[in-house]
Amino acid sequence: MTESSNKAVSHGDHEISDPSVLIKTPIVSVLMLAYNHGPYLAQAIEGVLAQQTDIPIELLIGEDCSPDNTREIALCYQREHPETIRVFTADKNVGATLNHRRILLAARGEFHAYLDGDDYWLPGKLARQVKYFRENSGCAAVYTNALTVDQDGNKIGVFNDVGNERFDLSAMLRRGNFLNNSSVVYRATSRDALLGVNVPAIDYRGHLLLARTGFLAQISEPLTIYRVGSIGSMVAHGNNRVRQLYWEAIMSVPRELVADRDRAYGVTDFLRRVIFRSLRLRHFSLLREWVPIVFAASPYGVMRTGLLVAGSVIRIAYKELIGRLRKDEYGHLVKVLYRR
Repeated sequence: MTESSNKAVSHGDHEISDPSVLIKTPIVSVLMLAYNHGPYLAQAIEGVLAQQTDIPIELLIGEDCSPDNTREIALCYQREHPETIRVFTADKNVGATLNHRRILLAARGEFHAYLDGDDYWLPGKLARQVKYFRENSGCAAVYTNALTVDQDGNKIGVFNDVGNERFDLSAMLRRGNFLNNSSVVYRATSRDALLGVNVPAIDYRGHLLLARTGFLAQISEPLTIYRVGSIGSMVAHGNNRVRQLYWEAIMSVPRELVADRDRAYGVTDFLRRVIFRSLRLRHFSLLREWVPIVFAASPYGVMRTGLLVAGSVIRIAYKELIGRLRKDEYGHLVKVLYRR
């Protein structure tokens, strides 16, 4: 066992691994951020290890000085699977951005996959995605749909209502974020695009960056399990911060890469989300805050922008209404977390 310094990130960070037995040429590097994920981490790791029956992988766990037993669980699995698992930690908490950066810099695979430490994968997921890459040279990233569960693992529904589709940058900007980040696999050649982000950012910004290097695809089958509202979830517990980072993701897309129509649809879809949130929480100060910002950012005038907002609200409200009629094989309503 050795501990080697990673010079790219300076917070006393170090890697716990055994270089003498690590797999030499992994096809997929799995990047897992783990903070306060003690109740879920073992299931996440086991789901990754199950993928080894299909392709050679390495698992890089970024453990960010959790106050619970997350580090102990990660190190226990590293000792049991030294050929596969590398644990990265530091002397103090560095935050998600630097935690992700240090494991991304250390990844060696032809493809990189991401998984939060409170989510997990179903068997065969990575093999399906690697096969898609082999058959589609212009693809930058492949996602899968996901089943949503609560903190105790009880099924809620599905992550999105999107089937087997492809998306370019314009499509990703127009309809906002609907892709599951814990399902993504992307080519290592796209890594530099993600390394260019050195400020706090949400997954949507990463999707938009990847879409600038090729098209994005989704496999409709839910091969990822996404835990809704788990401990430490920014979406569940830091919604205002997520909203600001979401807006920054939209604004980060260079104007010359998309048409005015795409930008207008993107900012009005954002406002539609704010409207729904305001109505659900009766928190109308959100509208007072964001309406002038969105209208100022739209390349269209007030009237046309207002019509686009109304159209977005009506479209999603209609889809929500129709969705209430959809049932699974057992006659239960299927709840969709994100609709496109």
